[in-house]
Amino acid sequence: MIDGEGHLKHLFWSDTQSRLDYEAFGDVVVFDSTYRTNRYNLPFVPFVGLNHHRSTVVFGCGILSNETLEAYEWLLQTFLTAMGQKHPISVITDGDLAMQKAIRTVFPNSNHKLCTWHIEQNILWNLHNSKIAEEFRLFVYDRCSILEIERKWDEFMERNRISNEHTWVYQMYQMRHLWCAAYQVGRCFLGLRSNQRSESLNSKLHTHLDRKMTLFDMLQHYEHCLSNLRRNEAKLDVTASQFVPFTYLDADNIEKDAAEVFTPTVFALVKKKIGCINNYAICEILDGGERVTYVISAKSNNAWKFCVYCDFTESMLDKISCSCCKLERDGIP
Repeated sequence: MIDGEGHLKHLFWSDTQSRLDYEAFGDVVVFDSTYRTNRYNLPFVPFVGLNHHRSTVVFGCGILSNETLEAYEWLLQTFLTAMGQKHPISVITDGDLAMQKAIRTVFPNSNHKLCTWHIEQNILWNLHNSKIAEEFRLFVYDRCSILEIERKWDEFMERNRISNEHTWVYQMYQMRHLWCAAYQVGRCFLGLRSNQRSESLNSKLHTHLDRKMTLFDMLQHYEHCLSNLRRNEAKLDVTASQFVPFTYLDADNIEKDAAEVFTPTVFALVKKKIGCINNYAICEILDGGERVTYVISAKSNNAWKFCVYCDFTESMLDKISCSCCKLERDGIP
């Protein structure tokens, strides 16, 4: 994008492979606008995600002349145009307010989550009382019901006598749906909590990077880093196509089937979940005809329960779902 005098204002680029990667892996997009890596001190914004090996994959990158709402809207609209108008299911960003507004405008139906790492940093900077900080931190990770979290929040505010609407805590409450775990239950984030993937790419870009670089030099450096990522993915593809992860002869059929279906990296996570089965027990079965509900409890703590719902159509199992919504959230059964 150029201004009225023909000067470069904003820049976005994405090659054919990145657009193909977005088509396959673009359900969750992570971007971070806090990094500056060139002689002009301009914000560098990479768009990244996770591939089938749970490795970082790059969908595109942008450089902005400023961090205004207009600039971010231009960047997201340009990204959307390059990706054939396919909206991501979810996005993870830092806490930039202009970025938040741009996402609401350009990606109105996408789930938006603030980076957990940035939330943790803000807790340290804004809450100097360790007891209050620890209490607040629970809201970041507690996945109870929204009704329950609101009750806990009211108790937290009253117990710590927080009444000033201009405090950081009050401001965070106003945007609680962007960071509070209770509001993220069942939303697809592939297990990602922060924009660490974006920061990891920025870290790679920072290696051998000279702040005196021109934009052209920086683009060449970016392409070099991107080539390394793709070379690593190609190696993992070869390994996944030629080898099946090891399973014992007496392994459960579910585990053996998973070894054939998933890449080795994802299979390792699925196998870990399968190994946890013995930690739980069915404590109650509720037969409702077309829906049978299994109430499951942890053997180590009977008070911790969740439900597995089995829906039947004409006596045939049609759908299985769980109250923890972890499959929907992490993408791993």
